[in-house]
Amino acid sequence: MKKILLTLALVAAAQFTFAQEKTDDAKQPASELMTQLRLASDLARYGYETYSASALIEAARILNGVPTYELTPESFIKGEGTADGKAQKTEFSVEQLLKDARAYADGNATLLALADQVKIDNGTSRGRVGGAAVHEDCVYANCTDNYTIRFIAGEEAEVAVVGDGDTDLDLYIYDSNGNLIEKDDDYTDTCYCSWTPKWTGAFTIKIKNRGGVCNYYTLYTN
Repeated sequence: MKKILLTLALVAAAQFTFAQEKTDDAKQPASELMTQLRLASDLARYGYETYSASALIEAARILNGVPTYELTPESFIKGEGTADGKAQKTEFSVEQLLKDARAYADGNATLLALADQVKIDNGTSRGRVGGAAVHEDCVYANCTDNYTIRFIAGEEAEVAVVGDGDTDLDLYIYDSNGNLIEKDDDYTDTCYCSWTPKWTGAFTIKIKNRGGVCNYYTLYTN
């Protein structure tokens, strides 16, 4: 029970922290959609670092309630490099989170019951209007991954990146003329940018790895 209460406290703290991070530097707060995805990612990371079944279950529950689909960029240019033998990050999916949570539960009946309460969406909400596009990849050491994605004029555009915790990642947004529109270049590997395009067109999303090893990340955009 103490672990479950700790997880709930972490959920509340993560929600406050995310909002605080973005208001401190005068940026717009993230939408509910992006906040939920970020929260699920943070809980999953904590769960794997501490072998916490309750954190993974809560991450699965949150992720299960967010409609998502696979991102299909207009183009993708990967930075040249290698993964240097680093083990790939565990798949960020409801199914995998629940599978690992059950393993960490070590037979605890309460935790297993909580895992069973999460009804997997099986894709019925995937691709629904208003959902988030998601893509998992790795950016090699001291390299930059480049995505070209089209956004619609007058509608808020959001891009978020959550890395594996091993290096600093920076996020840069450029318009079709090469102008820097927005950036998040703090000293973490969790990034968020939002802006409202003045015209419909392609924007370049750059994810730069400032560290000496590859970083497995998840990219979210609306």
